[in-house]
Amino acid sequence: MDNKAYINYLNSLHNYNAQNENAYGERNIDNPYFKGVMVRVGLCDYIKENLTVKKPHILILTGHAGDGKTSIMYQVLTDMGAEFDVKEKLSEITLPNGAKCLCVKDFSEIPEEEQTNHIDRINVMKKSVDMVKNGNYVFMVANTGPLINTFGELFDTNDNKEKSRIQLINMMDNNDGEIKFIQDVPLCVINVATVDNVYFATEFLEKIIQDNLWEKCEACNKHHYCHIYRNRNLIVENKTKVYEFINNHFIWLTEYGTRLTIRSMTEQLAYMITGGMSCEEVTNNDAYKYLFSNLFFGYIGTKLNARALNIIAIAAANKCMYDHKRLRSDEKLLVGKEYKDMFGNAIKEIITDAEKNNAFIGGWTEFLRRTYLFTNIITDDVVISQDYEDVFSKQFKRYLVLRDGIDTPSKTDANLIADALSMIYIGTPSDGTEIPLTLSRESGITQNVQLITGTIPVRKLRVKSIKTKDSTFNKGKDRYELRLEIDRTSLDTILTLPMLDYFEELKNGVIATNIDPQLSHGVESLKTQISELLEEDEDENVIEIVVLKNSGNDNIRLELTGDGKIREV
Repeated sequence: MDNKAYINYLNSLHNYNAQNENAYGERNIDNPYFKGVMVRVGLCDYIKENLTVKKPHILILTGHAGDGKTSIMYQVLTDMGAEFDVKEKLSEITLPNGAKCLCVKDFSEIPEEEQTNHIDRINVMKKSVDMVKNGNYVFMVANTGPLINTFGELFDTNDNKEKSRIQLINMMDNNDGEIKFIQDVPLCVINVATVDNVYFATEFLEKIIQDNLWEKCEACNKHHYCHIYRNRNLIVENKTKVYEFINNHFIWLTEYGTRLTIRSMTEQLAYMITGGMSCEEVTNNDAYKYLFSNLFFGYIGTKLNARALNIIAIAAANKCMYDHKRLRSDEKLLVGKEYKDMFGNAIKEIITDAEKNNAFIGGWTEFLRRTYLFTNIITDDVVISQDYEDVFSKQFKRYLVLRDGIDTPSKTDANLIADALSMIYIGTPSDGTEIPLTLSRESGITQNVQLITGTIPVRKLRVKSIKTKDSTFNKGKDRYELRLEIDRTSLDTILTLPMLDYFEELKNGVIATNIDPQLSHGVESLKTQISELLEEDEDENVIEIVVLKNSGNDNIRLELTGDGKIREV
């Protein structure tokens, strides 16, 4: 007895061997293992309510390729007792409320040019509008490009076409899930690409390591050396740490501008277990080589496997260079070799055996760090906090608890912003009273004398957490974003993790000369909104300057008299 069918299914979810026939939603759905590993998406409940309670409209589920839109349609239709035929581009179902619903499985797959059966994009769009006019519903899955281009063609004049496209794009950007009218057409557009999907990774991993899917492996004659079965068991044994790191990693990527699709995460997690090998290809290799912590980053042992970088998520993980970062835990890990205190028995034995032949080989240090990230059993809160700072950033752990609503922003968070703004404007940390806003040359060199255009009292600075729209679509998965509040006025600029990390560096006197354009835009946007809040000085004849000295800063007020003289006030 063996588990070949399931292992082949896992390998079909990634493109390492170009055998990913199930990597695309509609093909995956037909696989007998799909139902068992399918992650329940909260968005399905929202869509079901729209189609059964609200007035007739066209509900469009859009986003990037690989965002799981087809799987969501499958879940919704299954919940309503309707059959989902992956081979049919269009199908009509009867909803629980008795109304008809036209289901468009993937609008992007429908030909642009008219076919003999009248199934082309513009005719399907016209049919959708007619369905709603007759008191029925439409549930459409569509990628953004084809949807925008075709929707505009419903209207007569060029002005109306362009106006309707812009309105549709705005609905995608706002993504509030509300039904709105575009030229008498009622639409609800849900842009999956803007909905947080980080939760999917650990929930999917939990599904694919279920006991019932691996029972046959125990009876296989390779089970005592099979890296696939070993990886699965090691993930189960170290589940808390594995899930924690994977969740943190995908949050880190998302916050720093790399949002991976559900398909990309699926590929990486499936490959992390199998290494792209089928049961027939499994041989008795050194245990450390195909360890899941190596495969996650595209390594085999201490060597990078360039072929694994074809998997987008693995390439993204590799670029993070976590295993090249110096850790305060390195002393115990690399020098003291305190494996017994840092790992469980199974991992300790794998490391000890591998060390005999690899301790002085290039890449061994990085291998140990990768293993540590996924499987360490450290419980000391101080060490754990240090690991968060060393692997990610000093602000990362704090950001997580604010992002997830576990805690609310404190005065310490506001003080970080105050110190950073003071460094930006005058080049010194805040004195705790007020922050002078200054005009100076954009030379990168702090000027000793600067013109003050206004001041912000530090006591009026607050950081507020505001619930995002994610909870609208995924109940129970609340997420919060941070905004700066000055004298009870909230600014629009979101305080992102990159901004907080940048502010932390500024506070500590680290001046970055080449920052990311997106980060630069966020900082400049914040400065602009702060300036707009300032009231103009009522006395136009008085100016204020700040003089930076080693002993402290001096604020000097100067008055321009009627006879053209300048004097200190």
